[in-house]
Order: sequence, then structure tokens, then C-alpha cells
Amino acid sequence: MTLTSEQATKIKEQLLSQLGNFPEEKREAIREQIETMTSEQIEAFVKENELDKQDSCIFCSIVEGKVPSYKIAESEEGIAILEINPLNKGHTLIIPKGHDAEISSELKSFAEIVAKRINEVCSPKQIHMAQNKIMNHKVIEIKPDYGTTEVRKKASEQELKNLQETILSPPKEKEVIKKETVEKPEEKLPKLKPRIP
Repeated sequence: MTLTSEQATKIKEQLLSQLGNFPEEKREAIREQIETMTSEQIEAFVKENELDKQDSCIFCSIVEGKVPSYKIAESEEGIAILEINPLNKGHTLIIPKGHDAEISSELKSFAEIVAKRINEVCSPKQIHMAQNKIMNHKVIEIKPDYGTTEVRKKASEQELKNLQETILSPPKEKEVIKKETVEKPEEKLPKLKPRIP
């Protein structure tokens, strides 16, 4: 398995998301080590720790609830979680529930529904969707585009919680302003005298 730079970056992000499981005094050293790893070192780490096997796949662990995430939707086919290192507000991953599952038409439909909700909540200029394979697990990425330069950054826990709550809250119904209809009495047209030519 040869990792692309994008796959290596995704794996680093997932590893960084697990820092909370380590003692606080070791977190900074672990963070620095992860961030400085090359693609080859990431690949060796994945093999050494058997992370490429189904039973230790980070995405399978998220689906099973073993790893905390910011879930915003779920279907029979998959779950939608907020990206913890988003390119933009609302950056979301759709994860199939099966490790080797293909991206089905049902999962694509689910992704469209999630994208629509993100569009309602975040109001980007447009939304891009792409299929990726990370650690041998296929995912769909939903990336809102605000017309600005995309910069990947770690979102704070509070930002993610707030966005999750907003997305999960019921959509506000648009206020309908009813115009009162005023009934006007029928106007009678005046009778004109006949004209003689």
C-alpha cells in the first residue's frame, strides 16, 4: 500500500484527533511527532500498528461509536460526521457502515440530503462532493465553498459542538406573512346618458 500525500494527511488528522486519549503531559510531544512524519513514516506506522486491518480502522471505530465524533446524520448505509480539521465550516465526511462497502446510490442520496442541510445552515456559495479512500475505507467528502482560500485547520471542540447542534436542530420554518385581504364593496358603475351622434 503506497499512500498519497492526501491519504497521509488524512491519517495524520485522524491520529491527531486521538490526542485526548493520551496523558496531557505527553500530548504536545506526540502532536509534534505526528505532524513531522513523512508519508513513508505514516505508511510504516499504519502497517506496524495494523491500522489497515478492518478491526482497527479509525472509520469503523467511529461508526461503531468506539471513537468520539461529531455525528450530524445517520442512515442505514452510513453516518455523517463533521471533519475535525476542516477546510471550511461545515466540511463533512460521509462514512459507509461497512469497511469494504462501495459508495452506493443510497449513500450518495444520503450525502445529498446532508449537503442540502449544510447548505441551509452554513450558506456557502456552493458545495463540492468527492469520493475518497482513506485507510482502505471509502468516504464521501462534503466541502462547502465560500469563495475564499481553503486552509485546513483544527476546529475547536466548541466550534464543532456548536455547528453540530445547529445542524441537528430542526430547520426554522420560513415566516409566512399573510396579507389581510380587505373586502371592498362592489363599486357600481354610473349609468351614462345615451349619446346622440
